[in-house]
Amino acid sequence: MGHVIAFIPASGGVGASTLAAAVAVRAAGAGREAVAVDLDHVAGRLDVVFGVEQQAGWRWDALAEVIGVVDGAALAQRLPCSEGVRVLAHDRALALAAPEPPSRRAGDNAGHGGPGQQEGHGGVAVVVADVVADVVSGLAQAHEVTVLDLSRDVAVLEAVAGLVDVVVLVVGSQLLQVASASASTAVLKAALRELPWASTSTAWSCPPPQICVVLRGASVSDELADVVVDHLDLPLAGIVGDEHRVVSDLERGIVPGARGRGSLVDVADDLLLRLVSAERAA
Repeated sequence: MGHVIAFIPASGGVGASTLAAAVAVRAAGAGREAVAVDLDHVAGRLDVVFGVEQQAGWRWDALAEVIGVVDGAALAQRLPCSEGVRVLAHDRALALAAPEPPSRRAGDNAGHGGPGQQEGHGGVAVVVADVVADVVSGLAQAHEVTVLDLSRDVAVLEAVAGLVDVVVLVVGSQLLQVASASASTAVLKAALRELPWASTSTAWSCPPPQICVVLRGASVSDELADVVVDHLDLPLAGIVGDEHRVVSDLERGIVPGARGRGSLVDVADDLLLRLVSAERAA
């Protein structure tokens, strides 16, 4: 199993998807097999961040009927690719998904059954927790670095928590954003505490993931950073400032982390180092 890092926005508009993409791109640039997975079925557009929204290839809709852990290497070959990163995203506008799920390894389907999707808001098919866990598990087994772009939906985190090494909570530096982060942190910690980490089940034979904070905002002082992390009672992994070049690059189809320096790339590199240094269960 490779290393898995999950990004969660503490509030809207803090650039969690941008940072997630940058980590995946930096991993690929360092010669590591990397995959990025969009797990926000409502607002996630990781395909746009990577510039692959027009590329043919499989999206989540193609995996709705998966039973058992997928063959991650085979699935990766069917995904859009940008900057060396395979991308599994949602795509409701384009009907590019193939009708058949990837082949699964023999013996991996035990204990799973039933439909693979349910109806979400507005008739959008929402892939259920068992499918999410099986797909992420398969991809993580086939890649050195798996980057998950999550929403604040606790159910999604619970589905993949047993696979994750590091959870990064991306927090805005404005007052209302910090207040939102306080609520999000409480929910996140409570959800992780209630999961069966002591279970003898293979899926939960690992320790809980590390949780850290990345602060996002213009001119974040060390004093403000100290206040925020003390309030949240979580370690600070870095500060990402406002970088107009990142916005202009996105508008031109340049993926975050693909070029240049700056706080985004620096924090992405630091997170990647933290990830590959994370202690894993034997």
